Amino acid sequence: MMKAGRYKEAVDTLEAFVKGDPHSVEAWYNLGVALAECDRHDDAVKAYDEALAIDNMIFEIWFNKATVLYQLKDFKGAKECYQKAVEVRPDDAEAWNNLGNCLSRLGDGQKAIESYTRAVALKPDYAEAFYNKANAHFIEEDDEHAIAYAELAVKLDPKLGPLVEQWIQVSRARLEARKVQDEYERRTDPSKRLDKDLEGVD
Repeated sequence: MMKAGRYKEAVDTLEAFVKGDPHSVEAWYNLGVALAECDRHDDAVKAYDEALAIDNMIFEIWFNKATVLYQLKDFKGAKECYQKAVEVRPDDAEAWNNLGNCLSRLGDGQKAIESYTRAVALKPDYAEAFYNKANAHFIEEDDEHAIAYAELAVKLDPKLGPLVEQWIQVSRARLEARKVQDEYERRTDPSKRLDKDLEGVD
């Protein structure tokens, strides 16, 4: 039923099944998937919780619960579930990327960057994660890294170009302004002028 996209039927069947066998982790998990596909997100979370109460070491349950919570804009709850997911499967690049998205939404830019870095280390051609990493650097006003990773993301996936163009010019302008400011301060810093004046003096 689920493979055929008949999710409402699947919900009815699985709800009846778990009433008779409430200890089936697979049934609760599949019920969560079907409920999420029917946009019954709160019920999906409850089904995933029932599955986790039986076995809390299954990556897919943590991952899917996190995804539903993110859709519900419960970024803190989603973050905690993605953290559990990467504990179970630390080599999953998508989970690290999604954890970064949660951290970014929660305003923790540096930890978001760390998560995106883990994602691209695991999957060096992960264009979306490189874009997210670039955007996090942009928010942190680390423009040199923002530009470098944005350009790499577009090289990997040219379709990301329009997203990058929304902010990369701001990054370039800020970077240029800093260079001008640094040069001005170098030229007007009395200690540096003195050092220059003393050059060549025996």
